[in-house]
Amino acid sequence: MKECKSRIPDLLNAPWAILPAKLQEIQAVYQSHLSGEILDLSQFEAKVAAASADNTDDTPPYEVVDGVAIIPIQGTISRRMNLFSMFSGGVSTELLLRDFRSTLSDPSVDAILLYIDSPGGAVGGTSIIADEIFAARGQKPILAYAADMMASAAYWIGSAADTIIAENTSVVGSIGVVTVHYDYSQSDAAAGVKRTYITAGKYKALGNNAEPLSLDARAEIESQLDYYYAMFVDAVARNRGTDAQTVLSDMADGRIFIGEQAQSAGLIDDIGTIDDALLAAMSRVESLKPSYLIRR
Repeated sequence: MKECKSRIPDLLNAPWAILPAKLQEIQAVYQSHLSGEILDLSQFEAKVAAASADNTDDTPPYEVVDGVAIIPIQGTISRRMNLFSMFSGGVSTELLLRDFRSTLSDPSVDAILLYIDSPGGAVGGTSIIADEIFAARGQKPILAYAADMMASAAYWIGSAADTIIAENTSVVGSIGVVTVHYDYSQSDAAAGVKRTYITAGKYKALGNNAEPLSLDARAEIESQLDYYYAMFVDAVARNRGTDAQTVLSDMADGRIFIGEQAQSAGLIDDIGTIDDALLAAMSRVESLKPSYLIRR
């Protein structure tokens, strides 16, 4: 618990590629924990026990249907499964990377289907798994399926697949990066507390929460977000076979797109159900087989 609590301020201020509403929900949980509010950990304990059991048996963390491995990417995305991601649901990019590599080496897997239902998550770790998926193109067919939602970091990952299929009501996009600065100076004053940061280095405590956000601090934070945003845009351009300017003009202004809107904008390839996605994956496998194997 101590380790998790010490990381909470970093998580609050970190850059996120996520729907703003979900970020507010996550940060509300973090703030409650910081204020000393007692959370019901019974569900968390059960999830920890289940996760521990999953990590000790030999059962693959994905389902294989007629040669197609279905990898779930559901909930908030983070580098590791920490206290709050396990409490509220989520996916670890470290575990996702492990599972994806496993499907590539699994002889029973002919194609890979990423089943995505996620509002996005932390930027950290997202580019690594997306780059690895993109680099694996050609080894086995890789498809991404957007169930209810493939937003922000989830789209960053899903766009690396060969093909993206979404339902006609799926929410797709929200390409952008966001963070929040908390100013506790007034609440500190009301409590009779004055915090002073003593630093070596101009930017060491820039944007701290003991004082209002200065112009210099805001500019530095915006510069960092712009850097991550450019990475995101470039990755989508590469993944979707277009250029950064097209992504910026048609896809990456932070909007969400629904179903056919996402298809028209170039975010996805086809509209369909999970059954359509599975059939598409199977057909990719069949098309790659030599004709004599298909006849047999």
